[in-house]
Amino acid sequence: MHILEILLYSSIFFFFYLMIMAVLFPRISIKYIDSKMIQDGISSPSWDRGIGASAPFYAMAIFCKRARKPTPLFDGSHVAKYARPIDKFLAFLHLISTTGFLLSVFSMMILEAFFY
Repeated sequence: MHILEILLYSSIFFFFYLMIMAVLFPRISIKYIDSKMIQDGISSPSWDRGIGASAPFYAMAIFCKRARKPTPLFDGSHVAKYARPIDKFLAFLHLISTTGFLLSVFSMMILEAFFY
């Protein structure tokens, strides 16, 4: 099988996987973490109201200590504290789907641009 076809099929797979995770992770994990933060008097990101743009920030804050540092855009210091094991699992799947999709699409673009 041609390498571009393999990358195309993996891009299609990771796209659908990413769309599923873009629905599951915010609806299950982020909703729970936000409710726990609100109970403790900590507000969720004010710039994200319904579009799910904060999902990568939450996923990175669960796994990377460096992403937990408070910034003007996102304060991830409390996210890992409220994350349950299912939240960690869904965050891992979300990061895998995002990384897989981006790698497959960009590698396909590079291969097509330089070698075909």
